[in-house]
Amino acid sequence: MPELPEVETIKLGLQKKIVGLKITKIQINSAKSFIGNPNLVEGKKVLNIWRKAKYLGVDVVPANAGIQLKKSRSELDSRLRGNDNFVTLLFHLKMTGQLIYEDGQRLVGGHPTPDMVGKMPNAHTRIIFSFSDGSHLYFNDQRKFGWVKAVDRGQVTVDSSLKNLGPEPLERGFTWQILKQNLLRHKSMPVKVATMDQTVVSGVGNIYSNEACFSAGLDPRVRVRDLNDEQFKKLYKGIIKSLKDGIKYGGSTRAHFVDAEGHKGYFLDYAYVYGRDKHPCKICGTKIKKIQLGGRGTYLCPNCQKGYNS
Repeated sequence: MPELPEVETIKLGLQKKIVGLKITKIQINSAKSFIGNPNLVEGKKVLNIWRKAKYLGVDVVPANAGIQLKKSRSELDSRLRGNDNFVTLLFHLKMTGQLIYEDGQRLVGGHPTPDMVGKMPNAHTRIIFSFSDGSHLYFNDQRKFGWVKAVDRGQVTVDSSLKNLGPEPLERGFTWQILKQNLLRHKSMPVKVATMDQTVVSGVGNIYSNEACFSAGLDPRVRVRDLNDEQFKKLYKGIIKSLKDGIKYGGSTRAHFVDAEGHKGYFLDYAYVYGRDKHPCKICGTKIKKIQLGGRGTYLCPNCQKGYNS
């Protein structure tokens, strides 16, 4: 599943392409994939694209609304709140979702498959968004776990998909004290597993929790209750560093992520532990070890990551 950096990369790519365009038609090929009333969206202009955790949000307003994108999200939110004409499209790609934009060139984000470079639409195209300039955005999904939802803009923050999410790790208000407080709700849990809980911190999944633990020098099996304040601080810094590096290098996986300009992510070329089982640690040369933790593949350097007593 795409994590925060992958969805952020898609957001940044699509912002350059569809903001300001009017959605002229929505074709739904799979009723399961679209939640809500498409009539609330057709004929409206894309005002803004944003991300919360692993969710992508596309704000649309009437084409004649005359609203300009504000520098401040809070200003925009206050203007849109409570107006039934202002709608947000929420996207969640889940495991196999793709967003493919075509305007003469093809920009792709999501789980790569051989047919993503073929003719569109294809057998996995669930929804087609047509825009006023003749371009199209295709929502493809092999397994139909992903979805698009039309939500009243004023109800987005209390929508069942978003209301229980933890703090955004790259926003200014996120501190090591908040991370500590949220993690301590899971005192007996391994730190890596607890960090992946989306109510603790938004958008951190398996890849970046591995990297964050390495950056903090923590064995991922260490229980939350055994961490001291210095280790909480290091984990906080490790989360931020791994996510920023993921965005910097355009996404995390060569195997199953392509960004919104069709480039495969290169983060794994720079990753310290994830996917590097039996390879030498880039810091000390010790072979990276792979274990199973919480049902997920987990990677660590036995020398650089300490503190676990079985």
